[in-house]
Amino acid sequence: MKLVSDFAYLSYQYLIIDVELGNDLGFNMSFFTQLISKERMCFYMVILEFKAKSFKKMDSPLEGENRKAKYVCYAKANTIPFELNNWLSTNPREQKMTTNVAKNIKESLIENEDFHELNRGIVLSVNKVTYDNKTNTVQIELEDSEIHGNIDGGHTLRAIFELNEKNMVKDDRYVFMEIFTGIDSPVELASARNTSVQVDLKSIEELQKSFDVLKDILSGLEFSNRIAYKMNEHCNDDIDPIDVREIIALISMFSQTLYPYKNEDGTLCDQQPIQCYTGKDATLKKFVKIKKEEREEMLLRMKGIIPDIFKIWEYIETNFAYLSQKAGKRYTSRKYSKYDDKNIVSKSKFYEKDMHYVVPKGMIYPIVGAFRSLITIDPETNNYKWIKDIDFMLEKMASKLVGIVLDENAENTDVLGKNANLWSNLFKELYIEGYLI
Repeated sequence: MKLVSDFAYLSYQYLIIDVELGNDLGFNMSFFTQLISKERMCFYMVILEFKAKSFKKMDSPLEGENRKAKYVCYAKANTIPFELNNWLSTNPREQKMTTNVAKNIKESLIENEDFHELNRGIVLSVNKVTYDNKTNTVQIELEDSEIHGNIDGGHTLRAIFELNEKNMVKDDRYVFMEIFTGIDSPVELASARNTSVQVDLKSIEELQKSFDVLKDILSGLEFSNRIAYKMNEHCNDDIDPIDVREIIALISMFSQTLYPYKNEDGTLCDQQPIQCYTGKDATLKKFVKIKKEEREEMLLRMKGIIPDIFKIWEYIETNFAYLSQKAGKRYTSRKYSKYDDKNIVSKSKFYEKDMHYVVPKGMIYPIVGAFRSLITIDPETNNYKWIKDIDFMLEKMASKLVGIVLDENAENTDVLGKNANLWSNLFKELYIEGYLI
């Protein structure tokens, strides 16, 4: 059984336990690419060391078998191992190192000998901690990447890594560190500790794996690698990230659990999903308020139509000028279109197609939302499907819907996105075409 593809000597150890073969193998190595496989179940632990002063243990005041413990110390910054960089998934947000906050941390670490007092410090969750008071060495043991790793102070940790690589951290620089053992889940602690820059709801939900089924459903779509499921994700990448709240808002409009278009007696519901446009956080809260099992079942039932939702958006956005012309209107003459026939002024939101104009979201949301009127539930499978071919309906009805929006003559497109009558009129146009003609 091949466990290691490449390894070299390091000052820390990996203990690899091959459950299938029942062998305990000890290695000193820096890198391994294949450790856990579905075919052969393997567990591993990593032991890392760094120097520290003023090390203290604080046992939990609560009694019980699984008592948690907290250890505090001043860690010597230039001895903190870079391998901790592989244990950041327990932190609910990505670290954006181009911000003023990150730059100030690095500047302070270089210039201030009392950095350990000025900085909030680093919080870790680990399996086990030991301290050698003769050598002032802290040894931490990490096993499970879903529980163990950095919980708070990710920017500080990354700043230390970056400056250590350049040998710019002086020998007398320390950072305050809190190390917890016995934690079953990092979610509550991460949520409570990440308050200097408030962690948003999506980051906490990502830590709780609330989006796993959604990720699987979206995985085949071209833009899936650009979706940001937590704060600052992709901020250091050369891509235009899409907030997962936007994804959820669009999908939620079509959910008959969240926004049913019919009342229990079968009559059309007057309420339109305007909240999906006006409040992304409110929509996310509504989405995660559903029990996880029910939410995942809802998404799986919608799986067949979800790619079409983004197809509808793309078609409306990239053809808006043509569709307005077809409806007898001239969209490109409007100031907010920012039309330039010689230059590319924008890209479409999901598939990044070059465009010579901009279409504000307040104009697109009501149109895309109107297509929820074409949803029906298969009585045999309970899955979502379209009452009529969606490509045919887009070709037939899109220009009419664009014309209705442009008839509003609003200078502020945000007003259109909040116009309940507009949402209702667009919905009824498609409903009549889908069910009554």
